[in-house]
This record gives sequence, C-alpha cells and structure tokens, in this order.
Amino acid sequence: MFSQSLTAQLIRMGLLLALTLFSVHHCQPLLDALAEHAMSSGCHQQNSSEPNFSGL
Repeated sequence: MFSQSLTAQLIRMGLLLALTLFSVHHCQPLLDALAEHAMSSGCHQQNSSEPNFSGL
C-alpha cells in the first residue's frame, strides 16, 4: 500500500463528498430512489396509532 499524506487523503475525501452531494442534489431519479429506500427501511415511517408530537 502506498503511503499518502493526511492532507491528500482529506482533499480526496472532501472532493468525493462534494461530488456525491452534487450528484444527489441534481439527479432527481437518484434522490427519489434514496428517499424510497429510506421510507422502505423504516427511517421515516409514521404509524397512525402512535401520537404525533410534531406540534410541541
């Protein structure tokens, strides 16, 4: 494995993060797919039997 400086690794990870955020923001089918995955995995499910405390 090649030795790399911390600065080079941080720059590469920052560019990857920026590219990912740009892609998700500007690609509606990708955004829809990620939102549907979040809904189906239970991250954003709302049960009508539980009280909704969003007004507090």
